[in-house]
Amino acid sequence: MYRSSDSGPDAARRRSYDDLRFVFDIQGYLHLRGALISEEVAEYTRWMEEAEKTDVHVLNADHPKGMKRQLNRPVSRVIDADPRFARFLDHPAVEPLLVEFLGPDYRHIDNELYYIYPGYQGGPWHQGVRPHPTGHVVDGRFLCPMVKVFYCMTDVGPGEGEFVAVPGSHRAQFKIAHRDRLDLPGQRVFDDVKAGDVILFNEGMLHTGRPNPSWKTRKTIIFNFGRSDAGVWPGYAPSPRTLEAATPHQREILTNPARVWAEPDLRPSRPKAKKLFYAFCSLFSRSKAVSTSCSPAPGVKGLETTS
Repeated sequence: MYRSSDSGPDAARRRSYDDLRFVFDIQGYLHLRGALISEEVAEYTRWMEEAEKTDVHVLNADHPKGMKRQLNRPVSRVIDADPRFARFLDHPAVEPLLVEFLGPDYRHIDNELYYIYPGYQGGPWHQGVRPHPTGHVVDGRFLCPMVKVFYCMTDVGPGEGEFVAVPGSHRAQFKIAHRDRLDLPGQRVFDDVKAGDVILFNEGMLHTGRPNPSWKTRKTIIFNFGRSDAGVWPGYAPSPRTLEAATPHQREILTNPARVWAEPDLRPSRPKAKKLFYAFCSLFSRSKAVSTSCSPAPGVKGLETTS
């Protein structure tokens, strides 16, 4: 409970921000309802209608091999099709959260104008990065390698190609068989989405898109972000025209220090003494003369047999 002295608009904003940080930590996602006002949705819908007409082969004429890594449902690299979409790199509804989860110098990884058309059969369950035992929180700070943002541009109800995820799986330490499965235990189906909502999630969380047996098309503007050391996904490097049209801050987000995305290894390392102990056990477990079970010698402290 917050103290009664914690009052006023600044305190309320701080509480709201702390609540969002807490929920993202434990769930791995945020559903920001009504993050985009109706006038924005109308404006962005006009942009989308124009972008739909893009000839993706012409768009990628400078690097046609890059299309192998693109989705183009209907347009990948939508910021290159129309640089106005660069607005979603630092939209005020999400920028403070991206700074919290990725750091103030976060970088762009990829971007899509993404439609789930009628008749879509559903996709496979997947994770963009490995789960982490603390949900990518180290020493009280988020160190997420990848955070994806869905700017939802249409209402989505049951049976309309919903986004679905398993909250908390970004910190799961047990694997689960998910191939060819429609449903997973603990899943959350986002069947209550309104145009203008934003869904932001840790890519370590298991997620997918459900089948769309309806007549409706689910439309989403997707932007994927990483930390300051993140490279761009192959096939998604921004064009010089886009960089020229971007604001200085957006240009910084689009300027990756690494040419290609590679996931950083954030798995907690064992202390040096424990590493030596496990190496000792491994060496002697190969010998038939020594038992394969190994435990610390009497008097040796700080060496546990579980990691």
